[in-house]
Amino acid sequence: MKLNSTEIAKIGNIRLISPNLGRPSILQIDRKLKKKNFQIRLLFISDISDPEIFGRSIQNQISLVPLFDYRWSYRLIFVKKPKRLFSKWRERRSREKRKKFLEEKLKTTTEVDLNLETLKKLKSRLHRGEPIFPKVMNVEIASIIPVHNVSYMKDLNPEELLIKAHVFGELSKFYRLNIEFTLSKEVLKFLKERNFVMFDIHSPNNQINYHSLVVSKQKWKDFTFIHATDLHLAERNDRIYEIIKKWTQSSVRESVEDFFELVKKKLKIKKKKQTQERLLSDIKIPLRKRFVNPNNQFRKFIKLMNRKVLRNELDFIVLTGDLVDYTILSRLSKKLSKLNQFRYEDSNWQIFKNILLNIPLKQRYKGVIRGEELNCPIFTTLGNHDYRPFHYDLTWGEMYKKIGLNASEAIALNELFSASPISALTKTSLALKGYLSEINSSIDFSIVLGNHLFIILNTGSDSFRNIRDLISGHPSVTGVTYKQIQYLENLINNQITKDTNTFLFLHGPPLNAETKKLSINIFEKKGRRFVRKKISEFKESLIKKLGKPIPTARIDGVFNLKYGCVSSNWEKLIEFCKNYAMLTLCGHTHNNQEFRLEEAEKKSSVYDAPPFRLKKIENPAAVFYDNYSEMFANAKIIQENGPFVVQTPALGLGSYRDPNTAGAYREIIVKDGKLTSFKVKDINR
Repeated sequence: MKLNSTEIAKIGNIRLISPNLGRPSILQIDRKLKKKNFQIRLLFISDISDPEIFGRSIQNQISLVPLFDYRWSYRLIFVKKPKRLFSKWRERRSREKRKKFLEEKLKTTTEVDLNLETLKKLKSRLHRGEPIFPKVMNVEIASIIPVHNVSYMKDLNPEELLIKAHVFGELSKFYRLNIEFTLSKEVLKFLKERNFVMFDIHSPNNQINYHSLVVSKQKWKDFTFIHATDLHLAERNDRIYEIIKKWTQSSVRESVEDFFELVKKKLKIKKKKQTQERLLSDIKIPLRKRFVNPNNQFRKFIKLMNRKVLRNELDFIVLTGDLVDYTILSRLSKKLSKLNQFRYEDSNWQIFKNILLNIPLKQRYKGVIRGEELNCPIFTTLGNHDYRPFHYDLTWGEMYKKIGLNASEAIALNELFSASPISALTKTSLALKGYLSEINSSIDFSIVLGNHLFIILNTGSDSFRNIRDLISGHPSVTGVTYKQIQYLENLINNQITKDTNTFLFLHGPPLNAETKKLSINIFEKKGRRFVRKKISEFKESLIKKLGKPIPTARIDGVFNLKYGCVSSNWEKLIEFCKNYAMLTLCGHTHNNQEFRLEEAEKKSSVYDAPPFRLKKIENPAAVFYDNYSEMFANAKIIQENGPFVVQTPALGLGSYRDPNTAGAYREIIVKDGKLTSFKVKDINR
């Protein structure tokens, strides 16, 4: 017996947990598109305790809505047909029908009435096709299985975390559904030209899990994916440009002397003339040429990725943490006195999702570029900033330099964005509620595509174990837990074989070197006894040119490789990277550092967490440094010289010295089942 909508509303609440935006399910279809029927498993949470009632209430409440781009739809209007009797009449009639159909669809899916002329200008805009209604095959209760259990590799099991964090309030009953569906003619026609098609999953209570199902033609032998990290999205990023422009104009207009006096006081500069000269030199460069808006960086990135998808040159994207700069919107932080008042609607998680789906801003700000909806599946994990609930002051540690501002402009932001040092350093798992409920319910998971295993692990929040790193502006992260190490061991024992190509994704790097090291030369009689060694002097290619033996290029034992990276279980993680992962990709540092690992006959060691914990940890690998992604250009050389641990520069924010380093990502190419390239690219080049 089926229930009507009124009866369903009386029964209780139902939420679809997975698949979701940050962890979609990828199904494979043959190149000739003969396979049309598919099955997929869904995970729900509800307050319904009876499985039979839940099964009846979910019937006919699920639909799959495919996503198409307008360029493909536009081409359908002008499809040429072979000439035959009445061919011109048939072609004209068919063209008119398609034109009418498309115009009607555009009216229902967009706010603006689009004609064919404006349609030509739409490069990557998406629209939704006719929904597909699947059949529910069976319903079963999903038991809570810990993340480190072996069965986690096969099933979607984020239940333990969701209950512990009270992500869905009082909802606590988990159900798994197997659904079966058949691809429509519209979808099959789209797949003739595109490598994959994405679906939104609509479920009860008007819930939509966007981009959460993918049907792909890939055999996973020749494919490309993108690694991007450190987006640092926030609502205030879109407001900064307009605030500074208005403040500068009004300040200078009212009194130039008062303007310089205010800056002088804030910067604590004694000489007035120096202050004026410095400010005037900065103001000469227009703000629009200096200011780096991380939100705009992500919008540019999406446009670039969409063009790759249209050319069938991209299959998926992995985003490894610091998706947002902090969680709660700046303008609301003073009103929220309790951390448990976090709401998705009042968080920067909504900003992340809105930019991804190109949902327009409630208020239009100057300097904000137009976006596009991403036409590509993504996989996400967390960074240390994603655990921070409150914003920080951009004047601290000259953070404003990372977004291309000068000190005087940063002062203008204090009136709206001043922050308490204590609240800015606060971290809490409650900040993840919006992420876990709306983007990705799993923080540790793996994906199997052909002979390739993709492992995505959460490296946690800021770590206070290594105070030295935190004070120096390069905070370490908590690292991987004992449960995560168990999970990796389960993958080794049950999933990884000698033919498996394993990629590991983290936010916090397993290896990060202090680029300079101070040493004392006791035998030097003249000149400086204190010599500063640079990591660039230890590049493997340079050592070879100098004719020195390769072992002298080892940087472990010379530089601190545990600087601002994972804290706990460091040596076990390095062991996994060395023995099982061909390529480990991470972020956090905003720099491009690339390391190569080898077996070490003589092992070096590092301090655990100086200055308070001086216990030494053994480094299980010999570590070498160079720009390997540019040196090695084919699969054979990469296979012979790997494995590699690489840091990808930030997409959203650059470094203190050069804000223009923002906008980087890494393109990974696999050909004939082997890693062929992992070069760093830039959205501005």
